[in-house]
Amino acid sequence: MSAAIQPLLRRIMPRVADRLASHRHPSCYRKSAHRLEFMCRLSLSSLQPTLSESTTSNDTDHNNTSLIVGISDGGSRITLNFNDESEFHASWLWSNDPQGVVLPSGQRTTTPAQWIYNGRPTIHDAKIVYCDIDKEESSKLSTERINVPGPTVNDCCHPLAIYGAHSPWVSAKVDEKDSSRPYLFIAWSDKSTSIYDVEWLQRFQYNDKSRLERRVRSEVQPIHAVLKNGPPLWNNTAAADKENNVIYPAKDAPEHGDDGLVHIDYNSVIGQDGEFRDGLFNLLHFIFRDGAVIVSNTPSPFSDHNSDDVNIMIEDESMPVAKLAKAMAGGAISHGMLYGDIFHVRTGERNANNVAYTSSALCPHQDLAYYESTPGMQLLHCVAMGKDVVGGESTLIDAMAAAYQLRELRPKSFETLTKCPATFVKQRDGACMTYRRPHIALAEDRCSIFDREITAVHWSPPFEGPLCLPPEDVDEYYEAYADFERLLNVDMDVPSEKDLASYADEFTWKRKLKPGEVLIFNNRRMLHGRNGFTVADGVKPQDGRRHLVGCYTNIDDTLNTYRVGLRERQPCSPVSVLNVGNGTTIVP
Repeated sequence: MSAAIQPLLRRIMPRVADRLASHRHPSCYRKSAHRLEFMCRLSLSSLQPTLSESTTSNDTDHNNTSLIVGISDGGSRITLNFNDESEFHASWLWSNDPQGVVLPSGQRTTTPAQWIYNGRPTIHDAKIVYCDIDKEESSKLSTERINVPGPTVNDCCHPLAIYGAHSPWVSAKVDEKDSSRPYLFIAWSDKSTSIYDVEWLQRFQYNDKSRLERRVRSEVQPIHAVLKNGPPLWNNTAAADKENNVIYPAKDAPEHGDDGLVHIDYNSVIGQDGEFRDGLFNLLHFIFRDGAVIVSNTPSPFSDHNSDDVNIMIEDESMPVAKLAKAMAGGAISHGMLYGDIFHVRTGERNANNVAYTSSALCPHQDLAYYESTPGMQLLHCVAMGKDVVGGESTLIDAMAAAYQLRELRPKSFETLTKCPATFVKQRDGACMTYRRPHIALAEDRCSIFDREITAVHWSPPFEGPLCLPPEDVDEYYEAYADFERLLNVDMDVPSEKDLASYADEFTWKRKLKPGEVLIFNNRRMLHGRNGFTVADGVKPQDGRRHLVGCYTNIDDTLNTYRVGLRERQPCSPVSVLNVGNGTTIVP
């Protein structure tokens, strides 16, 4: 690590630096210097001012000369200066012309191919125009006013305001002062013109540095993972404080419990008349930030609380766990074909069609990995946990953070698991599902696999079938598989793999759920499991009951609910969303 980075790391991440110094996490933080710089950048990125903030600074001059570096390659590119130079292609700008956006839907009237069909227009001339946008956006034009794209909120991919405080097009007064909002005016070789909000261009610049910073902001790392005995280390960073101040300006952010997860009261999410309350945002925010939360004080679904008879349970759609799921995902429960929209994990199941319905231990895994689109969130409502149930603790480990760590500790194994597809299988009476894909998915990019964002992990040992690989890859796959499993499964005893074992021990969350608690976790990011359990003969039935009621939500529906809520809270403050494990990257 460079000498310059050491004090920076200590300033923004004191707890991480302390642990590095004390070697309390020898495997987790055995990182190269550039990986540590990534984590420093992660904290600093949320502290960087936006362009509109920096234009008022005394040491930043965003005049016409400094913003436009030059037009090159015969007009096919233009370079702008946002502290660092950023190149934009004529094809990219032409395809993102605000005039090509249909209102109010935001759909595009032009396709990228039409730039080719229209003769590949080039940039003939360009200039920066500074505009003062009135609070009252008059539609009257004069020689001193022009129509410009309305400023967008921070999550908007459209080049003009489709939603938010501004109209799509606003009448603005041209201002010579560089403290006003800058717009890029382009004259094309085909005599047409375009105008772009420079802040929007800055947000979507695509040079190497910007893509790297975008990756660092969203990639799940060990610092984001829930610990065995505490919240993620990220929770103690300056970046976490900055984010909480943006999202919770009243200083009312929920606290992490002693078990490392945020606990949210059911009644803060679902009202007595069934309406959704403000606690729903808190629930979603910490699921997407930490990977899991616990909802407490959840009502029982039984009309007779001393019974475990499903025949006297309330209707599925009225169950508390169903209400939570529907609140999270816009009104829908998902993936109910095999086990029902609502399923029960109970002691004493006969002829169980899933090992989860027995008392056996369950190794860390994802549910329904044999689906093309696996469930997003899984909800498990503990409705009974008798005092004579021995064992049965629920476990979690962050698979995406573990994949990041595998890349550090066993780069060859990591590479193998990104290239060799496993076979996931669910076949029994009434079910015939198979799906092949690698265990680790990466963002599409031309850089090395070691510099690409981890976008998904697929791991479910109980539901894997025969490999279909070239013969020369088979042994290499099994070696890589063993390394990753040792990193994920705290119960494996392999003395020669202590660096992997120490990670599993440090990052495996384990706790016996209590009646009235709902464990909710991101099934795409977190692996869940269970310790085996026993019940002695002769105990009272209610003392030997272990009963969880569960369901799933779709990842896209749930993420949409969260991001809309995040926008409504702070439309102008950038808050990074960690990768949710759905095989893509968060944009912007």
